[in-house]
Amino acid sequence: MKRGNVTAFIGTGFMARAMIGGIVGAGVRSPGEIFTVNPVDPESAAEVSSIYGVRMGEIGDLRAADVVVFAIKPQQFREAKEMYREFLTPDKLYLSIMAGITTEKLEGAIPGAAVVRLMPNLALSVGKSSTAYAPGRYASDDDCKLVEELFSVLGTVIRVGEEMISSVTALSGSGPAYFCLLTEKLADAAKAQGMDPATADALALSTLIGTAKLLSGSDTTPEELRRRVTSKKGTTEAGVGAMLAAGFEKAVADGFNAARIRSDELSKD
Repeated sequence: MKRGNVTAFIGTGFMARAMIGGIVGAGVRSPGEIFTVNPVDPESAAEVSSIYGVRMGEIGDLRAADVVVFAIKPQQFREAKEMYREFLTPDKLYLSIMAGITTEKLEGAIPGAAVVRLMPNLALSVGKSSTAYAPGRYASDDDCKLVEELFSVLGTVIRVGEEMISSVTALSGSGPAYFCLLTEKLADAAKAQGMDPATADALALSTLIGTAKLLSGSDTTPEELRRRVTSKKGTTEAGVGAMLAAGFEKAVADGFNAARIRSDELSKD
């Protein structure tokens, strides 16, 4: 089923704003083709309207939408589905960024509807998100193409089986926090040895950015780049060896698995 372009966003928080800004900025949808629905926080909706030129919609306007994006917290889903129930008809495509809300739950709330579950990350706001999506049982190939059209302007888009969504959440969904933590602690280690805080923060951040650009600008893998930087019996070898000996690899795996397990728990809640 070919969908029209009228897109509604339920919710106007950070992630909704990042999506709207990226989609409008890239010209994939015009501001006139997008409206928001947020009766709980109309001031936020008004702010989004002012920034991006999209319309503030009413609940009843959902009837006219071709695509509806649930850009709210998973804890808000139960209340939202009751509030909007009579306007959520199965002739639309429903996209959800709600962690832990499975396509089965979405299909249960809107029987017969085509739904697609999405897991983007915070880099949506700069067009560098890693977004994985899992279509539900009623989503067509055209629906998947539409998802890729909308989200490819916001970064990398990859289709996965829904059984992989928890691992995606642990990897790329939570991933920005992991890299921020490493950057933070590297700077802290330098500060502990007397480096000026502003200098330590600037060097740690520029190193993160530079490494990311090195990796994204070539076919070099992280492992290959690490080996190139690690001279035999040099400073980097000493540093990497000390990190691994202290349990770095296990700490990363434990963090990944804790996030994955929590995602599974949210899906069962």
